[in-house]
This record gives sequence, structure tokens and C-alpha cells, in this order.
Amino acid sequence: VKACRSPSRSRACRRGRRASAMSALAARRAVAEAARAGRYAPAGAALLPRDVARLAEFVSGAGGRLVALTGAGISTESGVPDYRSPQGSYAKGHKPMEHAVFVRHPLQRARYWARSLRGWRYFANAQPSRTHTALAALEGARLVAGVVTQNVDGLHTRAGSSNVVDLHGRNDTVVCLSCGARRKRVAYQEDVETLNRAWMANFLPPVTCEEDIRADGDAHLAHEDFRDFQVPPCGACGVGILMPDVVFFGGSLRPEVRDRAQRLLSESSRLLILGSSCQVFSAFRLVQSAHREGKPIAMVNIGPTRADPLVLDEWRFPVRCGDALTRVCEQLL
Repeated sequence: VKACRSPSRSRACRRGRRASAMSALAARRAVAEAARAGRYAPAGAALLPRDVARLAEFVSGAGGRLVALTGAGISTESGVPDYRSPQGSYAKGHKPMEHAVFVRHPLQRARYWARSLRGWRYFANAQPSRTHTALAALEGARLVAGVVTQNVDGLHTRAGSSNVVDLHGRNDTVVCLSCGARRKRVAYQEDVETLNRAWMANFLPPVTCEEDIRADGDAHLAHEDFRDFQVPPCGACGVGILMPDVVFFGGSLRPEVRDRAQRLLSESSRLLILGSSCQVFSAFRLVQSAHREGKPIAMVNIGPTRADPLVLDEWRFPVRCGDALTRVCEQLL
């Protein structure tokens, strides 16, 4: 990837490199501060001792065949914004990128990758929450059989869970839409930065803890002209469009992923929903399936959900997932 050829561009590139190095450190600090402050995690109700006892019984009574269905509510505790909570992206007027728009419109692709220069650094520096680590511990103790997650942050795997179905893909990988080649997103982001050092120096503001970060690695930028922003093509075939290996809005689940999630659920005895409104049908259909099969369902989530009619009131807990799962682990492990 070549850039910064002229003397003036070289100076801008040096400024861009300094800005890039500083923004990486600032992103780590910003996401850690957001997690500590609970900036994106709603407070929820008080966790009562009887709630802990009931949840512990639900987990232990599954006979090692409990499956957890997780959503953005468990990663808000890691400092990652979601879409639907009061502090989420939709509340800020965010319109997520659609699959067809990304594929068909070069300027919209440039806008996506330009905003990712700020949002991706923040997103990639998030650390597993207490819920992620608790689920990994419960799996290690053979109390949880596996996790189906709607999240694309990879935090379950980083926390130590091994049987994870990433229902909507992983944001840390990019895939070529022409030849199918995959590569680590961190490497592709470096290519994007290298091509756009001068642009970054001119239009990417310093990182602050109050950054307008959006869900899934997006961030608001005041600068809206992306005609000079360069998007590198696939390094394998030289021409293909690279896209994060996730299901964008309007996209479809890969059949093998959908089938693996359904198989894991079919082999389970109970379903535990954690931090998900189940508004997206790919998740809701799994809850429907468990309900049809007569499997007990419990839910730890703050706010109304699409699945509420399928979960008995006695098994709905409007508390923070990290509080609940930490206490469950204290009782069972």
C-alpha cells in the first residue's frame, strides 16, 4: 500500500502517524473509562438474594445442557454501545449501514471505513465483561453447554468460552466479496490508515472520552466529504471489495451458522437469554424454537423484549447481567 509521496503529503503523513499512535492509546483509555463508568449499561433493578438463588437453580438444573443466548446488553458492560438502550446508537439518530448500500455505493463504503478509523479502535480495545468471564467459567465447570451470541465483538472467545456460535459473524475479520479471501481486520485497518495518513491528519479530530462512538465499530465524524478517502481493495485478488465478516442490516445468516445454532439449541435442556431484546428474528426464532419444544426459558435483560410473551414472569430478571452471573458463579463454583 503506497501513500504520502509528495513532501507536503509526507508531512501530513507524519502528522497522521502521530495521530494514529495517540488515538490507539486514547481508545484504550476511553473504552476502559466507559466500562468503569457504566456509560452504556442501564442500571436495572436491584439484584435480590432470591433472584440469585433462582438463577443458580436454573443453571444447575439444566444438567450441563444449558445454552446461553447473548446480546448487546452483556457488552455494554464492557463499554461497548448497543443500538436499542436509552444510551444506544438509535437514540443518537444512528442509521446502521445496510448490506446493499455498502456493496453498491463506493462513497458509502468510504464513509464506513473513514468512520471506522475512530470507532474500530475503540471497539477493538474493549475487554470481556463479568458476564463473558462468568459464562466461560460456567462452561469450564460443565454447567453451560455453549453460547449463541448476536454480538460481533468476539469477547466470548477472548474470555475463554470455547463453544460459541457467532450468529452474526465477527467484526475482527474482513472478507473479499469477489474471491472470498479472509484476513484479520487489524491488518486491513492498518492498510486503510496507511493510504489515508494525510486525510487523518486533516479531518480526524483527537480522541476524547466523550467521543460519539456508535455500535459495531462506528463513530460520528463532523467531516462528511469522503471523496478523497481511499479504500484499499483485496490484497489477494487485487480488485475485490473487502467487507467486515458480519451480517449487515438487510443481509442473511450463513446457512451453516444458522444450522449450528439450531443444533446447539436442539441438544439443550434449557435456554438462558442474557442482555438481548430478541428484536432481530435470527435470535427470536431460537427462543420460539425452545418455547415450542417446551424447554424452560429464563431471561436476564433490562427493558422490554420481543420474547417477553414466551418467558414466564418468574423467570424474568431486569438486572445487569454481570451482577447476576457473578453471583451465580459464587454460588455454584
